[in-house]
Amino acid sequence: MNRFILTLAAAGAALTFGTAQAQVQYPATAVRIMVPANPGGSTDVNARLFGEYFQKHSTASTAIVNQAAGGGVVAAQTVATAPGDGGTLYVWHAAVHTTNISGQSPFAYTDLTPLATTAEYNDVYAVRADAPYSTLPELADYAKANPGTVTVGSQFGGTTQIKGEAINSLAGGSMRIVDAGGESDRIIALLGGQVDVISMSVANAVQYEADGRIKVLAVINEKPDPFAPDFPTSVSQGVDISFPLMFTVYGPPGMSAEALAAFEAVFAAMTADPAYSEALVKAAQVPSFRGPAETAAFLEQELAFVKSMMD
Repeated sequence: MNRFILTLAAAGAALTFGTAQAQVQYPATAVRIMVPANPGGSTDVNARLFGEYFQKHSTASTAIVNQAAGGGVVAAQTVATAPGDGGTLYVWHAAVHTTNISGQSPFAYTDLTPLATTAEYNDVYAVRADAPYSTLPELADYAKANPGTVTVGSQFGGTTQIKGEAINSLAGGSMRIVDAGGESDRIIALLGGQVDVISMSVANAVQYEADGRIKVLAVINEKPDPFAPDFPTSVSQGVDISFPLMFTVYGPPGMSAEALAAFEAVFAAMTADPAYSEALVKAAQVPSFRGPAETAAFLEQELAFVKSMMD
């Protein structure tokens, strides 16, 4: 297995933050931050915090625009066709790769301008509490001994498909991967016995494990999750799978030099502000800051890993 360690057809709802504390002169007076997800989820929360602190440290006002239609395609198209003045930004994660490779979206990350990463958000591999395995190696051994009997619930075209393919690769392809929908649907399918393994957020896993309904096999990261430090990591079990969601900020293609320089200056001010990191942590997201050059290099690695799982 390839190693990958990584530490507008319909307009959606919009949120405008309060008065900016002008510090960095930004070429656009107003910035739309496109989010290819509905309000309330982890991506939306990340984007709103980004927008809040971008406004705090720049002369621009910010507005969150949720465009979940088409699995991110509508929001990506909005950004891909926007002027390069920095007035339109896009917050997403590795689903930009999975939707493109699976044919659900015509937009690759290279069709946009990588600008920054802001935070990691971890998932775990979870099974029912009565499952006859408690670690990833035990799951793999059981699946190999009982080929075709272990079902992994994923969401096809999403990042959970990559997590499903990765765990199936560990078991030599002996598991079945099915489309079980979004996280809430996957949890229902797991508890109802329709699937045997799912990936789910650490935040939900903490709750369901405390209720005695699931077992957490591993956090899908080389590093322990600071919000659930007692959960074992995949790498600590000798399993070379580490794939946290990395929230990434993009701009339109062909951004002007002025807009790029201004974005970097604003982002530097944001990351130097301890309140921004504290807000991310409060939202159960691990700060992970990269500028444009580092982000482009990271995305190249991220895409290579996703391709290795989907080819």
